[in-house]
Amino acid sequence: MAFLKYALPALLATQAVFAADCGDGDSIKIENQSDADGYSTCKTLKGDVEVSEHYSGDLNFQSVEEIDGSLNIDGAANMTSLSAPNLESISETFQLNGLTTLASLSFGSLTTVKSIKWTALPNLQTLDFTKGVTEAGSVAITNTGLTNLDGISLKTVGTFDITENVQLKTVNVNNLKNATGLINFAGNMDTLEIELPNLVGGTNMTFRNVSSVSIPSLKELSGQLGFWGDSFQSFSAPNLTETADLVFNDNSKLNNVSMPNLKTVNGGFQIARNDKLSAIDFPSLEQVTGAIDFSGKFDKASISSLKNVKGGFNMQSTGNFSCDSFDKLHDDKVIRGTYKCKSDTANPTTKDGSSGSTTSGGKASSTSEGAAPMNVAPMPAMGLAAIFGALLAL
Repeated sequence: MAFLKYALPALLATQAVFAADCGDGDSIKIENQSDADGYSTCKTLKGDVEVSEHYSGDLNFQSVEEIDGSLNIDGAANMTSLSAPNLESISETFQLNGLTTLASLSFGSLTTVKSIKWTALPNLQTLDFTKGVTEAGSVAITNTGLTNLDGISLKTVGTFDITENVQLKTVNVNNLKNATGLINFAGNMDTLEIELPNLVGGTNMTFRNVSSVSIPSLKELSGQLGFWGDSFQSFSAPNLTETADLVFNDNSKLNNVSMPNLKTVNGGFQIARNDKLSAIDFPSLEQVTGAIDFSGKFDKASISSLKNVKGGFNMQSTGNFSCDSFDKLHDDKVIRGTYKCKSDTANPTTKDGSSGSTTSGGKASSTSEGAAPMNVAPMPAMGLAAIFGALLAL
């Protein structure tokens, strides 16, 4: 009994020291590899791991399996590689910023993280993520040297924001089925090809300056679907039945849009400045709760199932299409808002007076060249509300 009287408190004290050595919820500071090696007996680090901006060379967390907190490395310009071969989860943010010489990122066991925020990693070309990250609340990757996103193997995600990665050639997130936040691609390599083959539902999706978008399984979006300044010739969404705002703007090579099952647009629907698009046909479209605003160089326009347009209607083209069917829809009060339909016009314009064709006159489109298209991406709902605000009046 005397032995237990003194041994038990000593054992508890030893356990307390061990727990403290693995973090107690406060920040865990890493100045050098020796600091990281000090946690070699820890499977779980409790607290935010903060790596010094003065860190130089390679950093390896050899034994850690879980970080109960964030992993933050900000401004460590001389860090060359980062690895944690046994790390399976990060409960908060995995943030890397300004690691301008980082060339290797190896997390072979990582599958779960609350959010990924990577910015300014120009020398990072590939990811060594053997198992692949399958769960993330949000992913934002900006200004890296990545050529693909292999290892980002998401099943579900909140925001998926991929911007300014000028070496990014392909993105194939084969397992992704649902996105609860914005999916946004902008300012990456002009020949970027995007494949989301099993994505069924989501909220907002915007694509800028990409050469291919494949979303064959997409059925419903609660927010917008928008394409600005893309270089693909054809776009197809064979299973899409419903979306909010729908935009095709300034896609210079686009000559075919196929959405055979689209029935409802819960917002505004704009097609403008797609000069190779000679025919517009949405055979199943029944309802647009905002406005229809089509302008360009098309010779055919057909929306044969249309039953209700709550907003305005603007259709203008240099081509010689017929307005007869739309005149009747307006007379029958199917189109309830302001109405304009003009064919064979030299200067087709959008509802707000912007040029509807890249070769026509009129004032420049607000989403035409340069930085203007980029301004819409961060504000998917708000931005399009502004674009279509004038069109929603009855």
